[in-house]
Amino acid sequence: MRCLAFVSPLGGVGRTTLAAHCATLLAASGTPVLAFDLSPQNTLGLHLGLSAPPEQGWQAAVRDGGWLGEAALENSAGVRLLPHGTLAHRTSQPQGWLAEQLALLDLPTDGVAVLDTPTLPAPMAQQALLCADLVVLVLDVSPRAVHVHATWQSWIGRLQPTQRWAVALNGVDPRSAIRRGTLARLRAQWGERLLPYALHQDEHVPQAQERALCVHQSMPQAQAAHDLQGIAAWVSEALGPAPTGRQGAL
Repeated sequence: MRCLAFVSPLGGVGRTTLAAHCATLLAASGTPVLAFDLSPQNTLGLHLGLSAPPEQGWQAAVRDGGWLGEAALENSAGVRLLPHGTLAHRTSQPQGWLAEQLALLDLPTDGVAVLDTPTLPAPMAQQALLCADLVVLVLDVSPRAVHVHATWQSWIGRLQPTQRWAVALNGVDPRSAIRRGTLARLRAQWGERLLPYALHQDEHVPQAQERALCVHQSMPQAQAAHDLQGIAAWVSEALGPAPTGRQGAL
């Protein structure tokens, strides 16, 4: 099994949007996909067919001493979703818990677990960072993102040599002089670490979410649909071929 994590030390940068769209597009290519919502915001399912954030999720299953896989849902696109759920009294999990739970899910070797994370340094985001085969740092094209570069170096030091990482930019707007200037600075900072596709500001993304869809499902000709398809294709190639071994459905 391969694991993909979208992380960021900044909030509101589009981690959930990227996670949902990559999960859906990977599933459309025939890859078994599990979308794992690790964020208390509990919104990943809103891109995947749910009309409202689910009250029940893996947090409640774990709290009650059950198996988190019991909370899994599946949409018409073939994406399995483990929603976070709402839980007033959340409990922290020990280091290594996430990796152990992914192993217990017994995902097929040709599958991909897509992790939507809370903002770093949240403990669950740190666990996702350490167990992912591919880590995508998500930044918005804003002045605050320019200051993340130094902070990210400390997180890089925790990665294993076998782990890959890259940077995805969200909120590109050629009409804005500030964003054009910031985009140039971010490109200079990150260089080859930047994904070849960035996500443009596009009103079709929130419009699609209102219909509980991904943007390529509701408006395939939109700029954001093109961007996200490119990002998903890059991610698929970066994850590499599925390891040999057991094949099957989630």
